[in-house]
Amino acid sequence: MKLKDIYDKLNWEKCQAARALVVIDIVGNIEPKKVTDKHVEKVTEHLEKKGLGDSTVNRYLASLSKILKYAHKRYDIYGMERMPHIEWNKETKGRVRYITKEEEAKMIKLLKDSEYLSLYLFLMDTGMRLSEALSYTEQDIQSVDGKTYITLYGTKNGDTRSVPLTERAAKLGAKTFQHLDYWKAENTWRQLRKDMGLTKDKQFVIHALRHTCATRLAQSGKIELHIIMKLLGHRSPATTLRYSHFKPSNLLGAIEILDNLD
Repeated sequence: MKLKDIYDKLNWEKCQAARALVVIDIVGNIEPKKVTDKHVEKVTEHLEKKGLGDSTVNRYLASLSKILKYAHKRYDIYGMERMPHIEWNKETKGRVRYITKEEEAKMIKLLKDSEYLSLYLFLMDTGMRLSEALSYTEQDIQSVDGKTYITLYGTKNGDTRSVPLTERAAKLGAKTFQHLDYWKAENTWRQLRKDMGLTKDKQFVIHALRHTCATRLAQSGKIELHIIMKLLGHRSPATTLRYSHFKPSNLLGAIEILDNLD
């Protein structure tokens, strides 16, 4: 029984499945008990050379870990005595990287002939994760009182949530994005980063599109953080709080109260 055999036994979300196959390709389709610390290092080095950030590399390593843990818990079947050591990259909180209006315009110009432009703009307008946008079906699209929604099932947090669409997102996502490829979406984005002269900006990743949606809502000063939390599907309020500094009205309101105290 080799890595691919275990992969076939497990349940994966679309993007996680794509990452797992990439990792198997790097390591080689070998027996799990033959995977060593050197194989894990090989995966990390390969992905880092491709320009992937720390958090993204960790997601690939998590796919490998999922396969190995399955085998390790079933010693009688796979004979795997120990788990290889996985050195997780330290993920710094850093700044919230979002796409400016100027960058959006440049992105549209550079990708005008790419089918992935529609996907990126859709992510920017909805705040969906890449895996969510690639997985929904036409049956998940609903119209209520003239407004379009997409219901997402089995999200990263295991929850179900409905995402209202802007007019642009409704047009872009009407046919779904299931025909697009996760790995090509990543590669197209990396080429875009290069073409925009942002090679050194490691936070200019696809996930920045999700940050952009939340940041623009917070910057408007019209949407409360708990609404942004529900829209993005955050389970913890602490995750949404990172956008609070984009809402200066919160601070101004506090100052107005102080000014009016007797």
